Amino acid sequence: MRRLSCVLCLLFSISHLASAQEKKIKVEFNKNIELICALNNLISTEFLKDSVADPYLYHTTRLMRLNYEHFRSYSQHPAVVTIQQMSDKIGTGVYLLGLFYKPLPEVEQQYPVSEVILQAIHPNLDSANQLVKAYFEQLAHFYLDTHFEEYFASNQSLYQLVIQEVSRNMPGNRFVPTLEAYYGAKKDDYHVIAMPFFKSNWGNSWQIEHKGKFQVYNIVSPLQAQVLGSNQRVLEAGYNNAAEIRNLSVHEFGHSFVNPFTMRAPYEEQINQYKHLFKPIPKNGQYSDWLTIFNEHMVRAGEIRIALQLGQEKESKRLQEAYKDWMYMPHFLEQLKQYEKNRKKYKRFEDYLPVLIASLAHLK
Repeated sequence: MRRLSCVLCLLFSISHLASAQEKKIKVEFNKNIELICALNNLISTEFLKDSVADPYLYHTTRLMRLNYEHFRSYSQHPAVVTIQQMSDKIGTGVYLLGLFYKPLPEVEQQYPVSEVILQAIHPNLDSANQLVKAYFEQLAHFYLDTHFEEYFASNQSLYQLVIQEVSRNMPGNRFVPTLEAYYGAKKDDYHVIAMPFFKSNWGNSWQIEHKGKFQVYNIVSPLQAQVLGSNQRVLEAGYNNAAEIRNLSVHEFGHSFVNPFTMRAPYEEQINQYKHLFKPIPKNGQYSDWLTIFNEHMVRAGEIRIALQLGQEKESKRLQEAYKDWMYMPHFLEQLKQYEKNRKKYKRFEDYLPVLIASLAHLK
């Protein structure tokens, strides 16, 4: 359902930069998302390969396997059917729904569910909201029936290990101001929500706008193999990787600066006028429509350019090589270079987006 020092002076005053540098990315857990993960693991057994069939997948799903085995006896619970039905509608958006409700087992909404998610659930927004509420009622039943509160409490030492691994590998103080300067926009809060019990190298992000404030959430699974000791004690949770956390942060937070514009009128309609350009990306079959391919190209091109602004030329080259199968990447990179050269005219990514869309006419 995984981003400019001369530019900074063109965009922001010293006072703005000072306030931006004070922003901290909050590393945390979300109990709702942990429960949804446990349920989703029960319908995701295709990832649980043994060490002979797929050694890499085996070592990067160690925690997922422990979680699956703990809840395996509840695989026939009605909530499993409910999450499968919801997953069929919104894919990995089943996790995002956890952001809009207060912590389970209470079933109470704290933010309005984003309309784009509701529309994917049901064309009638009232009906969509009722389906979301019914979904959470089933989650609450699963929570109580499985004694999830006890399970969550029993894993606090693991959660603290994850917080330590993620926190010491987060990007430095320049990261947020550079990201905001590049896209010409600000967010009020940035959250990294660690989700250790899913397969490695998976992330999802979403922006919640409420009462004029913008909160960005980056849900991230482990980034590499997990190491277990005796009695299944977790020695390494799979988050001790500064380069991957930086890249994932640029990528997932980058979506919050891109998708809110590309997925709304009139830009979505304009982008989809070029849907004949769609081609599957090798080894990335999950991206199955043109708008998604457009967004992924844009965010990945942003990763490459922002790495340069952070003084990481070697990483920028590595990313460019890593994305060589993305056939339109040279075009998007050239467009971003034009954007960077004309920041007096295009102060925000949104200002340049119509130009970027129009440039698609030159692609073949």
